[in-house]
Amino acid sequence: MYRAPTPFKVIILPLYKLISSVEVHHHKTSSFSVFSFHLSLIVVVFLKMVQGTGSANHAVTIAVTLLVLLVHCEIAHAAIYTVGDARGWTFNTVSWPTGKTFRAGDVLVFKYNPSFHNVVVVDPRSYNTCRTPRGAKVLKSGTDRIRLAKGLNSFICNYTGHCESGMKITVNAI
Repeated sequence: MYRAPTPFKVIILPLYKLISSVEVHHHKTSSFSVFSFHLSLIVVVFLKMVQGTGSANHAVTIAVTLLVLLVHCEIAHAAIYTVGDARGWTFNTVSWPTGKTFRAGDVLVFKYNPSFHNVVVVDPRSYNTCRTPRGAKVLKSGTDRIRLAKGLNSFICNYTGHCESGMKITVNAI
């Protein structure tokens, strides 16, 4: 007796593998284009599968799959930026964001030697005064990843004299 493959094995599993393989690049358009192409292929496959079947199982499978796609869409669209580019998080990084467009959900990667530097998430006032407010989030792994919130996002190194030497950035995520 022939047993048809389950919708999970036919749709969800390959779709998950496909989404997981999408790499996020520094250029939003390239990763978004790859994602759009995959999404187009998936929609065509779905339409062919449910065409004329009227199966409730297929409809549920499609709904769940599209939900998974929507959740992953923001991740595929987010860009990853290494603060300071090849130099990393160091002195005179204050102008690094100039000319870049950041979006909420983008990720900043701070690469530095944790024996000499750190990253402190601060408010605009603390950014301007180079003072660490009580309760501020202090990161010290040497490879910190921070997802940007909409609006101003400000960071300093609070080692003595570092912020005053330009080891600070503020970015406005739209």
